[in-house]
Formats: sequence, structure tokens, C-alpha cells
Amino acid sequence: MIRAYYELIKPRLGLMNVIVAAAVFVFASPQVINWEGFATTLSGLAFVIASASIFNNYIDRHLDAKMERTKARGLVTGEVAPVAALVLGGVFLCIGVILLRLVHPLTLGAALLGFVVYIFLYTPLKQKTGYALYVGAVAGATPTLVGYTAATHRLDLVALGLFLTLFLWQIPHFLAIARFRYHEYAAGSVPLLVEEPKTKAEKARARKMFLYSLVGLVLFCAILIVARVALATPV
Repeated sequence: MIRAYYELIKPRLGLMNVIVAAAVFVFASPQVINWEGFATTLSGLAFVIASASIFNNYIDRHLDAKMERTKARGLVTGEVAPVAALVLGGVFLCIGVILLRLVHPLTLGAALLGFVVYIFLYTPLKQKTGYALYVGAVAGATPTLVGYTAATHRLDLVALGLFLTLFLWQIPHFLAIARFRYHEYAAGSVPLLVEEPKTKAEKARARKMFLYSLVGLVLFCAILIVARVALATPV
């Protein structure tokens, strides 16, 4: 039962987004890093992302029942009641909003932008068009804005540049996922922008592209932290 609720929040997805926000927060911080603000930001973002994942699972539960990879999720098997999921998602969202409001209104706004785009635009669109990928990439790039506004209390061209970088990174990342999991998405009648892999070698290459994209994300975060250290070090 506990595991069913745990998987409902998509912990790996949440962790990836929190790591990005953490790296951006450190990069954008002034000479002295506000560690209290750092902890509050990441905690609030984690709750908002967990809430979005729960609502996404609730909306997609009938789709998940058709896919091999997701048919064992709690909302599909009945381990998690739909009403319980909605209540938990609402509680998590409220906690996230309270925490991020303590940081800065812009930070809260950035997180809620990602939430709204993910739940009200991307989730319904992905069953209708493969181009929903680009809408989802907007939501997936908002952790950069959360981390940046939490550290600086402003939005500027640097914030936009970080947002665009993560937006563009997501496109090959998710196209690779769609390619090597093509048959799973096809079983759920999810439209995709990629062709079915004809051979095992093509499927393996798509999986490698996915793994390389994860390495790229780690390097992106590492570069931000190294840049922060270099800029903070007196010449």
C-alpha cells in the first residue's frame, strides 16, 4: 500500500526536477547562499511536483491500464482509491504553495505555471497529438525559473536562457523515450512524433540516446555549480 502511494508521486521525475532547481539556485545565488531559502524552495517544489504527478496519474488511470509499464500502478489496480489520490494531491499542492510563497511570489508563480501547463494542457493533449511534447517541455523547464527566482527574486534574460536550455534538452530526451517505448505508447493509443523502431538495434540506439541525454542533464547542473564557484572565488 505504501509503495503504491510512493509510486504515485513519480519520485524519479520529481528528483530530476528538484536537482535542476537546486543547481540553478546555487548558480544564481549572491556571494552568500541562503541555505534556508534553498531548503524551503526545494521542499516546496517537491510538493508541487508530487501533487502534479498524482493528478496526472488520476487523469491517466484509464490510459495506464492499457500499458504494460503502468498497468500495475495503484490507481489502476485499486490499491489507491481515486478520492484518496485527489485528497493527497490537493494537500501536497497546498503545502507546496505555502512553502514557495514564503520564498517569493515569482517563485510560487513559476511553480504554478509548471503545474497548470502539465495538468491542464499537456495531460489532456498527449492523448490527442504528438505535439503535446512541446507543451510538456514548457512545464518541464519551469524548475529553472523556480530556482532562479528563489535565489534572485527577479526574472531576467539569464533566467530565460536557462529556461530555453532545459526546454530544448527535453525534446530529444522525450523523443528517445517515445522511440524505445514505442509499443507501450501504441498500446495506449498515444500519438507519437517518431516511427516504430524496425529492429532491436534501432530500439537500443534510442535507449542509448535517452541515457546520453541524462548525462547531458547532469553535466548541465555540474556546469552551473562550477560556474558559481568560479564566479564566487576572488581573483
